[in-house]
Amino acid sequence: MYLKRYWSQALATRNGACKAPTEQSWRFDNLLLNGLGLPIEETLQYLIRSAPTFAEFEAWVLAKNGGHLDPMQVARLNSLFTGRPYPDGLQQRLRAVEAEPDVLSAEDLAFWDEHGYVVVRGAVPKEQARATERAVWEALGMDPSDPTTWYQKPIGKGIMMEFYHHPTLLANRQSKRIEKAFAQLWHTADLWKTTDRTSFNPPETESYHFPGPHLHWDMSLEPPFRFGTQGLLYLCDTPAEQGAFCCVPGFHRNLESWLAALPPGTDPRRVDLDAQAVPIAAEAGDFVIWHHALPHGSSPNRGTYPRIVQYLNMYPVEFKETIAWR
Repeated sequence: MYLKRYWSQALATRNGACKAPTEQSWRFDNLLLNGLGLPIEETLQYLIRSAPTFAEFEAWVLAKNGGHLDPMQVARLNSLFTGRPYPDGLQQRLRAVEAEPDVLSAEDLAFWDEHGYVVVRGAVPKEQARATERAVWEALGMDPSDPTTWYQKPIGKGIMMEFYHHPTLLANRQSKRIEKAFAQLWHTADLWKTTDRTSFNPPETESYHFPGPHLHWDMSLEPPFRFGTQGLLYLCDTPAEQGAFCCVPGFHRNLESWLAALPPGTDPRRVDLDAQAVPIAAEAGDFVIWHHALPHGSSPNRGTYPRIVQYLNMYPVEFKETIAWR
């Protein structure tokens, strides 16, 4: 029910007549796109570059979903946009997720509270992760056994690929272990999944140097600070030196006081925290979840094989984002 409004707002933005987002419009925009399995950047690029009619936009949405929308997901979205309860079938499904055995142990949850990240071992089967890795190689047109092919053309934006809709990526997003882990952290099974990028981080050479992303935040540093998560799935075994994901453990507990202690006029995003960063090694099929208040990023790959990952996050309807950006 919100699709036409979103389309008209995007075209207004294209024509320079955009309005500042409200918390509700920001929330509905994200719920709509994530509920329909649409990447935010890909969708906006299509709308702004092509200026489609609404019928053309509907056809594009269907094409991105293999020609068919899940009726349960459409009903779920429309329930939110109209303020009505979820259908019985959806409520039963959410209760089933709540009844599944816990994925994160008490020790895992204590580690999360202390360090702000946790590794879900075997989040997807290794062969499923490796099938996704093969799909990445095919999409890039590169040969995993021939390093000379790894540097012949751009990957995307730095190491980030605009690669979203392959069946193996979709299968990974359906992982019950990942879903249950997020449900434990958010204390609800009513979560929405992002359709996010993949990433290909090849080893550094004399002529190729790691382009980032270095340590950063994807959240606003303007209070109030709210709970939020981010996550990635390792598609190949990744030791620490192989460009592993890195973060500053425990920073979520100190962010507010750290910001308050900075000298006036300091840009917190330019403060060098590299000495505190820790690389998180893991195997193919393992999933890393981190608190979004942790400074985090990729790291230079000093191994012999690329680091290949798929990004995925889940969040509840009640998730709040600080609109003012700092």
